Amino acid sequence: MADKEYHKQYRKEYSKKVKYLNVSIPVKTYKEMQDRADSEGVKVTSLLRNMAIAYMQQTTYIPKEIEDELKQLSLLIRNVANNVNQVAHHSNVMKGMVNENDLLAEIKKLDTMVHDYTLKKLRAYNDY
Repeated sequence: MADKEYHKQYRKEYSKKVKYLNVSIPVKTYKEMQDRADSEGVKVTSLLRNMAIAYMQQTTYIPKEIEDELKQLSLLIRNVANNVNQVAHHSNVMKGMVNENDLLAEIKKLDTMVHDYTLKKLRAYNDY
């Protein structure tokens, strides 16, 4: 009996924190969402919720495939930043200055390339 009361109380508290929405969409749209959800390894409802929240927060919903690629790019950029730090340290030890503006320009170029790449991938991903 205690288990039954616990679940009853849990559902009562949970209903105060969460609201359910029923959404009607055309079958064609549902199939497109189902294909995308399958490719990302999530349920359609989770995909729809994540997309709705991203839209509401005025952020970009990033699919898992692209998010994984961005993580790899971020790791590479951190490696580049570490190398720049090592060059700066070497420059300070040797008392010979490396032109840091050239290094910073390359990092800026890399940042721009990653940004452009990301937008291109998102446009291609959303182009259905």
